[in-house]
Amino acid sequence: MTPLNGGPVSARERARRANAQRLSDAQLRMKDQEQDLISYFDATRDEQKINDDVTARIERLRRDAETKLDEAYERRARALAELKKRGETYASIAALVDLSVPEATRLVKSTMASRATASPDIGAAAEDGVYGPASTEESYRGHSDSASSATAEPSIDEFAQADEAGGRSNA
Repeated sequence: MTPLNGGPVSARERARRANAQRLSDAQLRMKDQEQDLISYFDATRDEQKINDDVTARIERLRRDAETKLDEAYERRARALAELKKRGETYASIAALVDLSVPEATRLVKSTMASRATASPDIGAAAEDGVYGPASTEESYRGHSDSASSATAEPSIDEFAQADEAGGRSNA
């Protein structure tokens, strides 16, 4: 016990003070640790929100770019179809635009397929074989697989060969 006159402090009192100081330091560490953990979990939440936002933006950009690419593809196809309407052969169209004959043929036929689905009276002509395969899925496989579908569609090659030889014209 501490004498009132400021005399020597007993060992018990010194132990109590040291223990109180240790408990106070431990409480401060716990409080600081809690603040650090709160900061960590807030930052983790913010990272997740940022990643989700980036993912959503990338998906939106991809969709927008895909739409624009599809529109550009359609414009290319329509331009080649107009050349075909004016009497150009698939081979001459391919030479003019530096494409392979099957690719030029595929572009022209894709406009025919889209017209067949747009107007029902052309659909009957497509079934009769005037525009190639009756199914638009068979005649148009998309522009993303143009290299692989060039060999997978013998009907296009047949049309191109017949067109080159001055045979059957499909416009």
